[in-house]
Amino acid sequence: LNKAGEKPQDIPSDKFPQGAQQWTPKDAIGAGPVLIKNGEYKNTWENEMFDASSGIGPTINNPRSAIGYAPSGHLIFFVCEGRNKTPDTPGLTLKNVADLLLDLGCTEALNLDGGGSSCMLINGKETIIPSDGKQRSITSMVALY
Repeated sequence: LNKAGEKPQDIPSDKFPQGAQQWTPKDAIGAGPVLIKNGEYKNTWENEMFDASSGIGPTINNPRSAIGYAPSGHLIFFVCEGRNKTPDTPGLTLKNVADLLLDLGCTEALNLDGGGSSCMLINGKETIIPSDGKQRSITSMVALY
């Protein structure tokens, strides 16, 4: 919400609401909204200040990527196709993704970049057909070695 080099807004506003905290992370990932918190579906789309221009569209079927945590200690990396790149595969809503991750036992889950950025490689091979028809150039990723 701030341009590069600008300091965070000091006075609470619609873009920096009351209760927001400044922080200096050591490591971070751009993601959101939260899908599951303490074992329950959470629609934090508006609370996290996403809007229609974000392209996330919580109720629209889209290719999606997410990561979930189960109390068993498992991390679930989730990706689905969308936009009918594969016939009859329109994608999922955020609630659909949360429901699937809840079914897999996740008690915490976070939506990651979706749409044309949704792709998962296992041993260097694509597991889905990206909606752009090919892998998109990206500046960040989640990797498991």
